[in-house]
Amino acid sequence: MIINAMSYRFDLSRFSERIQYSVYNGSEGGHYDWHVDHGALVNRRKLSLTLQLSDPSHYEGGELQFLAGARTEHAPRERGMLIAFPSYGVHRVAPVTAGTRKSLVIWVTGPQFR
Repeated sequence: MIINAMSYRFDLSRFSERIQYSVYNGSEGGHYDWHVDHGALVNRRKLSLTLQLSDPSHYEGGELQFLAGARTEHAPRERGMLIAFPSYGVHRVAPVTAGTRKSLVIWVTGPQFR
């Protein structure tokens, strides 16, 4: 995977889980609170990938955000944008306040970090 080779150089094995299709509706305040993706799983998630499916003009709020020390960073919102980040990074999807945000999420697993 080129993204991994250029940025992270993680020891990766495979895609070992189903793709997650996420829909966040503004009418429900759809969001996903602060979390990390690696948890206590049989296959250790190492790299998380999020593909933006919705045009940013179709929803308000719903930013994919990352904690970077004392700052909060916002991922690009363009439709078709693929965001790759270490699964141990703290992130969230902020509440959608209007419209609908859709995305696909997949994780790449590998042996334990050394």
